[in-house]
Amino acid sequence: MSDLPDPFELFGLDSEKQSSAPTPASAPYDEPPVRQQPPSPPPPRKKRRKLRIAAIVLGLFVLIIAIGGFWINRQINPNSSGDEVSFAIPKGATTANVVDLLGEKGIVGNTSVFTWYLRFNGTDQFQAGEYEGLRTNMNMGEIVNVLKGGPAPPKTVTYLVREGLWESEFVTQTLEKFPKMTRADLEAALRNTHPALQPAGSTDLEGFLYPATYEVLADDTGNPQKLIDQMMNAFTRVANAEGLPNASTKLRGVAGNRTITPYEALIVASLVESEAKLDSERPKIARVIYNRLAKGEMLGIDASVLYAIGQRKTNLTSRDLRTDSPYNTRLKTGLPPTPINSPGQASIRAALNPAPGDWMYYVLTETDGTHYFSKTLAEHERATADARARGVF
Repeated sequence: MSDLPDPFELFGLDSEKQSSAPTPASAPYDEPPVRQQPPSPPPPRKKRRKLRIAAIVLGLFVLIIAIGGFWINRQINPNSSGDEVSFAIPKGATTANVVDLLGEKGIVGNTSVFTWYLRFNGTDQFQAGEYEGLRTNMNMGEIVNVLKGGPAPPKTVTYLVREGLWESEFVTQTLEKFPKMTRADLEAALRNTHPALQPAGSTDLEGFLYPATYEVLADDTGNPQKLIDQMMNAFTRVANAEGLPNASTKLRGVAGNRTITPYEALIVASLVESEAKLDSERPKIARVIYNRLAKGEMLGIDASVLYAIGQRKTNLTSRDLRTDSPYNTRLKTGLPPTPINSPGQASIRAALNPAPGDWMYYVLTETDGTHYFSKTLAEHERATADARARGVF
C-alpha cells in the first residue's frame, strides 16, 4: 500500500492542513447553529378585505356616535336662549304633560331628548303654579333648575283701607281699585256677609270693614266676596285680641247702669276714630262718651252729623245740625244705631279701655290735634272761645 502515490501530493495540497477543520480562536466552547425562521406567508386576500371592512365599520360607528353626541349636546345646550315666556303647570299635570307644555311654549326644543334628560337626572316631580325665568330655546339644565325651584309666589295687588272710612266710600274706592268688580256683586257680598258680632237681622257691615293693608291675589281682583272675607278675618283677629266679644264684662259700670254690648263698643270705637287725632287722647275721648251716656246727655259729635248728611265737609251749617236722623247726635241722645266708620285697632282698644276721669267735654285747642278736656260747661266754653280766638278753628 505504501507504494501508492499520495493524492494530496499529486495536486500540491498539504494533507495535514486539509485533514481537519480549523477551530476558531475566539470560540472557547461550541455554540449551536442559529436557525433562521422562514418568512411568514402573506395573509390571504379575502382576510385582508374583511379587516378593511371591519375598520371602516368601526370608524363609521365612532363617527356616528360622535355626531350623535354632538347633536344631543346641542339639544341639551342650545347656543342661546330667547325671550322670557310665561309658563304655568296646572294642578294634576303629569311629567309628560309638563314636557308637552314646555315644547308648546318653545322652551324645550326637543321634548324626546328632554324626557330622557329628566329620567337620567332622576327628576320627574314638579309643583303646580306660575313659573318665572323660563325662556324660549333654553338650556335643559337651567329649565330643570327653574322647575325644581318651584313656582313663583302668587301675584298680589296691594290694597289700603284707611281708618275712618265709611262703607259707601269703601265701595267707591274698591270699584276704582278693582275694575273687574261690579257694584252689584260688591254690594251683594256686603249684604250676604254676617260677622258674629253683627246684630241679628242686620245687613250693615259698617264698622266691620277692618282698615289695613291687604294683599289681594291677582286672580281674585274680580271676586268681591274673597276681599270681604279677608277683611272679616282681619276684623275677627283684632276684635278677639282686644277682647271685643267680652265688652259687656270689660265695660261693666262704665256707662252707669247701662250695659254696653260688643256692638255698642264698636260704635263707640267708630266715634273715637272720627274724633281723635292723637293716640294718647283716644281713651280720654272714649271716657267722655261713656260719661255722657251714663248721664243721658246728647253726645254732640259733629262726625255723626257728617255721616247723617253723607258729606265730608269742614264746617257744618245750622241746617246740617238740624238734620233729622238717628245719626245726628246733636239732636238725638244715646249712640247712633250703627258704627259711623271703620275704626282701627287703637280706637277699638280705647273703647274697651277708657281712661279714668269725669270729663264731660272736649274741644280742639291746637292745630296738631290736641284737645282740651273739661268737666263743666263753663270751662268748656272758655277753652272753645280761646281756641277760636287763636284761629285753631
